[in-house]
Amino acid sequence: MFFGTTNLDLCFNVERLPTPGESLMGALARTPGGKGANQAVAAARLGLYTRLGDDDTGRLLLRSLRDTGVCADAIEICAGEVSGSAVVIVGDDGSNMTVIDAGANLNVTPDMIESAARFIDREAIVVAEMGIPTPALNRLFEMKSDRGFKLIFNPAPVRPGLSVAVWRSVDFVTPNQTEAFELTGIEVEDFESAAGVAAKLLDLGPRAALITLGAQGAYYADATSSFALRAFPVKVVDTTAAGDAFNGAFAASLAQGLPLREAVRKALDVAALCVTRRGAQSAMPTAQAVEEFLKSQTILELE
Repeated sequence: MFFGTTNLDLCFNVERLPTPGESLMGALARTPGGKGANQAVAAARLGLYTRLGDDDTGRLLLRSLRDTGVCADAIEICAGEVSGSAVVIVGDDGSNMTVIDAGANLNVTPDMIESAARFIDREAIVVAEMGIPTPALNRLFEMKSDRGFKLIFNPAPVRPGLSVAVWRSVDFVTPNQTEAFELTGIEVEDFESAAGVAAKLLDLGPRAALITLGAQGAYYADATSSFALRAFPVKVVDTTAAGDAFNGAFAASLAQGLPLREAVRKALDVAALCVTRRGAQSAMPTAQAVEEFLKSQTILELE
């Protein structure tokens, strides 16, 4: 079950990212996006709580989610509100810049989270990101002990306001390098530095930290164990939804009963395939593509 944002991405593909004051020519594509929706699409069969405006954009986004196989029962259509949107600029090297108008995503309240909680099965895996307001996130996290679900927290975009008690309800915190730095003040440059950052993240209260290091791979640590997995070598086209692909696949793999290390492996595979394609939800690979890719790759592990 995913709690997060849904946007319409206006994606400009350009030769390189612009500098301030510069105008560039590019090609525009309109694609469904938003971190919560992207992660749900990556997982395909899990549910999603999000808010959409009662506009053409909202109807397009809802139809796209349902067509992908996402359970949309918990999605709210909000009268008089506009749906979220984002402008994404992607360079030929796969780097990107994003500006977001949150729209209806910005108006999620703790009471709305309470209402949506009826869609959470006991023993479910819940994934939350920071695109929705902090008071709503606090309420979701507070409900964990009563409802018994497992909680994956993707702290993006990083914002203040989560209490110590809330952090202690997190089972897995999954920042990328930038988010890990914003949370701890320590740069993540390699697996060695990731180990130190993971220790700082665990001091915040979560049971485990899973840091993604882009092309390098991912580092996992909890109170008793740690491991690192190298990323798959691929030709990068667009990194826009790599983290969403990773989180969605990680949650789905745990839901399917895969052991932890195998779940991280599968998440790396999905993220690697995602960055070889343009767009966000449109870049999420099918299960068949994932299995074929796994058969063709050798994953190097570092203890």
